[in-house]
Amino acid sequence: MALKSTRYRKVEPAALNRRAVPRHEVTVSSASLKRKGSKSIVATLLDISIYGCRIEADAVFQEGENVTVTVNQQAPMKATLVWQKTKQAGCRFADALDTEILRNLTLAS
Repeated sequence: MALKSTRYRKVEPAALNRRAVPRHEVTVSSASLKRKGSKSIVATLLDISIYGCRIEADAVFQEGENVTVTVNQQAPMKATLVWQKTKQAGCRFADALDTEILRNLTLAS
């Protein structure tokens, strides 16, 4: 049953992306993920923003795990895994990514 206020006007769908800053789709296959006390895992960077990224790798991830993300041999970025699904995981960077690094990554892919 429709509310009286929406009965005769079209209601727009809810916004699916509620992020404060946009994510930029990239495909960078020269990324790696390192867990504390283990070897680096080869990963593909799928999207990135100044606050986090989405990666894909052949590994099982744990939510809340602290990792180090390295992309294109640049300085490693400390991050926390905030979600995982199949072979993909979302990471939140400990410190905001420099906008110049973000720009270089988005232009390179």
